[in-house]
Amino acid sequence: MQRKYAAPISRRLIVCFMVVMLVPFILLASYTIYLYSKGAEGMLKTQAETALSSDAAFMEAIIQEYRHKAYSLSVSETINKVLEEDDPQKTSENMKAIYEEMYAVMAGDTYKAAASIVSSTGNVRISTHNFPSVYDLRTHSNEWDNSNIITLANRNSDSLRASMISIEDHRIENGWEILFSVLRRTFSASGEVTGYVIIDVYCDAITAEINRSNLFTDVILVDKSSYSAISLIHPHIYGGFSEFPFLREVDSDTYSVPIIGTSLELTATSVNPFIRESFRNWAYVIAFSLLIGILISIILSLIFSRSISRRIRKIVSSMKSFEKGNFGIKLERTGIKEFDELSITFNIMVRRIELLLEKTREEEAKSAEAERKALESQMNPHFLLNTLNTIKALAKMHGEDDIYLTTIRLGKLLRSSIDNRKSNATIRESLDLAECYLQIQKLRFGEKLQYRINCKEDLMEVETPKLIIQTIAENAVTHGLGEKVGEWFIEIDIRERNGMLCISVSDNGVGFQSIPSMDDLEKSQHTGLYNIYRRLQLRYGNDFTFNISSVKGEGSVVSITMPMEEQ
Repeated sequence: MQRKYAAPISRRLIVCFMVVMLVPFILLASYTIYLYSKGAEGMLKTQAETALSSDAAFMEAIIQEYRHKAYSLSVSETINKVLEEDDPQKTSENMKAIYEEMYAVMAGDTYKAAASIVSSTGNVRISTHNFPSVYDLRTHSNEWDNSNIITLANRNSDSLRASMISIEDHRIENGWEILFSVLRRTFSASGEVTGYVIIDVYCDAITAEINRSNLFTDVILVDKSSYSAISLIHPHIYGGFSEFPFLREVDSDTYSVPIIGTSLELTATSVNPFIRESFRNWAYVIAFSLLIGILISIILSLIFSRSISRRIRKIVSSMKSFEKGNFGIKLERTGIKEFDELSITFNIMVRRIELLLEKTREEEAKSAEAERKALESQMNPHFLLNTLNTIKALAKMHGEDDIYLTTIRLGKLLRSSIDNRKSNATIRESLDLAECYLQIQKLRFGEKLQYRINCKEDLMEVETPKLIIQTIAENAVTHGLGEKVGEWFIEIDIRERNGMLCISVSDNGVGFQSIPSMDDLEKSQHTGLYNIYRRLQLRYGNDFTFNISSVKGEGSVVSITMPMEEQ
């Protein structure tokens, strides 16, 4: 039953894509929000704790590294001797050895940290960089200077021989921001403090390696003993807890990890508190509609996709059947306007192609057969054969050997023309006919005409269309050599190249005025060459070449390349 109305496919596709793509996309996004507000919250917390623990371990390693460097310098005999003597003159004498030892301990870290040595009186002052003025005890010995690590160390007399770490002395020294300082005292043999070894660690040594996971809005280095802090993400923010209000609040978005062996800890704030809050507000509202929407979209997707794909598969199947040569195929109407138009157009196209192919095959068969017979009939003079036999008999009776041999050779040529049972000849047969023709001409022109034939024995049984070589040789004698004064020479060369048979006939005649095209050959006196070209074209299509090269006054070469055919 034919439908009265065929709905446009565009309308169906629009509805289909809106339902199948837009609805699931919106619902899936909502579902993602819901999942994030639940499952991803725990995941984010775990990732944040892991990342911060990694940063704390890095900080611990850095602090321990510079603690060890400070210790190594504080136990140096050379440095202890200089600090104990507290004599600038003697210090200058040992300066080279001191610097070598300091740079050896710092081991190329001078772009990350600066090491300074100062005696308890301030008379001896040595640094790997410009000596910091805040450590010059001659001018900075104020006990109220809480930012000076030497002042802080002097206040803390409980652990004289332990390393001290401070983040309070945040300043720019030698063009770098100082993040923290490590101090180690030096002692005389009697146990008195003779000086201080201080290593100032720059922010650049730390900040580039902190928060590489980008999970935090800020990471704070906190000193719980002095209630001071500094941001490792924004080092210009530092000071007391008043600079970091969130440190006084308890929040699930804040994470803290202590740095073992110090009074320091790392505190970080999560990057997603606001997003998480908005997720929580929408998650429960969307969850139910999300599940229903997914089920509906799956069902509708199946219905629409099957409805459209079934018709498309039927059309594709019919086209593949037509591709295999089934011209009787016919598409039926589907009820969709565009598909019906495609079916009608396809059916019309199939019928037209079928008619055109039948007509083309019939015309080509008739044309090829008619032209082949017409071309070969030009060389088919049956009536001469009996006459030649009579002449041959008379010549033999009267002892005319030249006439006798000539009639034999001419008879071979005529028999080849008369024999319509086959259109092929072997190379051996073709060369035999060409040589018969040349021998006849040699009787006429004598030693003036010379020729040479080059062909390997393994090519002799290869078949070609007959009357090819002899016709080219005849054209060379008639049109190339006829007007030439002096000796005539023709060379026939047969060879195989890359699976193709190559035939070349050259002469030293007068040559062409200009290289003729195939249309020129058809209209000129060179009908023999044109006949050869057309016969090869009908037989091989585009699988052959036919070339004429010529130099006026020097000669011509006719070259043919064609597929090889074994007998």
